[in-house]
Amino acid sequence: MMVSLNGEWQLGWKAPSDGSWKTIPARVPGNVIGDLVRAGMIPDPYFGTNSTLLRPYEFVDWEYRTVFFPPSVAEGERLELVFEGIDTVAEILVNGTIAGYAGNMVIPHRFDVTELVRHGAENELAVKIRSSINEARKFHRPPAAIASRYNYEGLYLRRPMHTYGWDIAPRLVGAGLWRNVFLEVIEPERWTSLYLFTAQVSPEKAEMVLDWSFETPSEELSGFEAHLTMRCGDSVFERRFPLLFVTGVFEFEVPQPLLWNPLGSGEQNLYSVELELVHSGKTVDVRIWNTGIRTIHLERTEELENGKGRFEFIVNNRRVFIKGSNWVPADALHGENPERAGKALELFRDLGCNMVRCWGGNVYEDEEFFSLCDRYGLLVWQDFMFACEVPPHDAEFCETVRLEAETIVTRLRNHPSLALWCGDNECDELFFYRKSTNHLPPSFNRISREILPDAVGTFDPARDYLPSSPYLSDSIWRGKRRYDSPEQHLWGPRDNWKSAFYKDNTAIFASEIGYHGMPNLESIRKFIPAESLNGRIGNPDWLCHAAQPFGDPEGPYAYRIRLMEEQVEGCFGMVPDNLEEFIFRSQIVQAEAFKFFIESFRMRKWRKTGLIWWNVIDCWPQFSDAVVDYYYSRKLAYWYIRTAQRPFSLMFDEPEAWCIRLHAVNDLSRELSAEYRVSDILTGEVLCGGTFEIGADAAVVVDSIRICQGRQRMLLIEWSVEGESCFNHYYQGTAPFDFEKYSAGLAVLRQKLKF
Repeated sequence: MMVSLNGEWQLGWKAPSDGSWKTIPARVPGNVIGDLVRAGMIPDPYFGTNSTLLRPYEFVDWEYRTVFFPPSVAEGERLELVFEGIDTVAEILVNGTIAGYAGNMVIPHRFDVTELVRHGAENELAVKIRSSINEARKFHRPPAAIASRYNYEGLYLRRPMHTYGWDIAPRLVGAGLWRNVFLEVIEPERWTSLYLFTAQVSPEKAEMVLDWSFETPSEELSGFEAHLTMRCGDSVFERRFPLLFVTGVFEFEVPQPLLWNPLGSGEQNLYSVELELVHSGKTVDVRIWNTGIRTIHLERTEELENGKGRFEFIVNNRRVFIKGSNWVPADALHGENPERAGKALELFRDLGCNMVRCWGGNVYEDEEFFSLCDRYGLLVWQDFMFACEVPPHDAEFCETVRLEAETIVTRLRNHPSLALWCGDNECDELFFYRKSTNHLPPSFNRISREILPDAVGTFDPARDYLPSSPYLSDSIWRGKRRYDSPEQHLWGPRDNWKSAFYKDNTAIFASEIGYHGMPNLESIRKFIPAESLNGRIGNPDWLCHAAQPFGDPEGPYAYRIRLMEEQVEGCFGMVPDNLEEFIFRSQIVQAEAFKFFIESFRMRKWRKTGLIWWNVIDCWPQFSDAVVDYYYSRKLAYWYIRTAQRPFSLMFDEPEAWCIRLHAVNDLSRELSAEYRVSDILTGEVLCGGTFEIGADAAVVVDSIRICQGRQRMLLIEWSVEGESCFNHYYQGTAPFDFEKYSAGLAVLRQKLKF
């Protein structure tokens, strides 16, 4: 039994201006910054440079208060107070008595309050949250523990690094009860740990393993059994088995299983699992959840040898080419606008992604997020929450991380969408380019090399673990061969998207790559003041939304606006003064870049095995790589990516020996026959056409066209397969592009794309 404590609370604090005590209504779940905005105490932090004004609030302590009536508790039961998310360091009091403490934002906290509550009466609950910045002062950082410029406060406190400022998020160091709060009655006889996974699959059977534990006050362990039922459509599997001890393993086989597959690789069959705990013929506890019968493995080599290596996801004994995107916070203010996560995942599905990489500067997402990934067929690459840092290694911090990892692994391990645990984001790379640590090998990092793999191996042994993304072995470090890892982050100079860095990359698998593009004008008007709309380079409002914490004009992210102008100039030969025209050209550049990245990997299928680009949607209004802005307005790149990621597609490679080759790529598990035609989109001249066949999971060259690179034109690629008519395009020629000619071709594409 659970009783929700969500709703309106009271929030109190000492005003940083005069020290007076302030009280306003607070929303739970929520964030103090959101509460302050709703109360009219501060301006919207997402507009202009308002986020830079909130520095004084970083040093404030906060106090949440509410009252509640507890549920009744029978003999042998206990009452627990549960906070699914507290930001971050807090003291919890029930009727003035301390119930416990919290010090980790990214895990839930439980407190036994059985003896603290007054039954049948009103109770008082207070949560005193201390300033994260002031708490971080208490730690003594050794020189080997390093972070990005604005993130040193985050080295010891377990809260998202992006909240201190990042290139994708503002600096908003708030506080809050950012996830659900409730009271739960805990039965004395209950399941305590359940872990169900698929060991092997074939069309004939699935070999399954159920690892279980329960607790009971019974003095004798007799008369216990489990009743397992799994249902998926008309498929029903049932078994009863005795429980001879409070923990054990049950291995069983499901005949003719209905398999769960990633999007584009088959059906996302989900079994409803019901597991009853039976004692002396009476059901005393029931757990119900969804699972998918599938196997997932990552087959990889640690480094490239003569340019060859391996980084492949194998699902149900079949290689799956990955087309995915990185997941950043759904909203920069955790606890605010929780509906955004579901809306964002719908965009992933619409784009044809089959993987979402949960980036390590974020939080661990909730059950609803993973349940949607289960339903949509989105494989989840889950980073642990470390990003661009070398974390501390002292015993107390390691114990904090060990508890966090155990908590998260056991919470998420039963989701079929969860494909991989990864130790961190880009922490290995700090051993290459940071002077503080470049004399140390990446294996110096105890967190990624000892603590986290031990937690995964202990509590989720069926899943693979990758130490870092990208993982850079000590051998690679010794040879200073940063790009000799099979899996890479391809950022580089961010120059012409067809430059040598991108065109000749050595990655087998890229888990980050992106390209900037301006948001639409109607969105920019919502976060940039009218007087700054044409400010661009050097303008404080534009700089803030670049995103540059504190509005620092010399900081590491200040380059972004100038870079977008240079990218436009490189593509079209000039930068227009008119904002609307600049936006249009910037979006063309971004769209063509993303199209090139995705297609260049796909047409080299199995020499390259996947691409996770950066990223789908912004977590606040900004100028960025995202293809959908914070207000859900799609950039041109969204539509180009949607076309480029079709399960079956035709695409042109770059010129070689006066020719461009037409590739067909098939990600489906069946052979296909197709009819195609290539024409000049403006003149209608047919350049080639015909029919062909392609095998399952294959990429082949089906035709070629002789061209002259000095000639610019947009080619329309049309095909028909299994009764469906589709199209793609290729812009032939070298930069600078003829803007008028490109615009005319794009006008025809818009009619076909219907946007």
